[in-house]
Amino acid sequence: MFYNNFDNVHGEDRYGMVGKTGDGFRENRQLQLSCYKCHKEPLVIAERNWMDTNQDDSQRYQIVVACEYCGAVDEFIVNDGREGQISKLKHGKQSVRPEQLN
Repeated sequence: MFYNNFDNVHGEDRYGMVGKTGDGFRENRQLQLSCYKCHKEPLVIAERNWMDTNQDDSQRYQIVVACEYCGAVDEFIVNDGREGQISKLKHGKQSVRPEQLN
């Protein structure tokens, strides 16, 4: 199993899904984005939920984030339609990039 592998290699993740597992959006990591309610940083990744498999065999994930200050919850999608495509925050309408991870 390669579920802790961040080297962009192919293998099974912890759910038995095969594909590229090298993105850094894992639970308990921080995103340098402001909250849509209180406008403070950072947001913490609370959940990483597998959704389905895209046409290019990449795995689509829902990422749930929470504000450390007010507790507001938001979400976005990683590999949204194809690998490397990241959606905006659902409520905050901000773009998410891997460079914003701590």
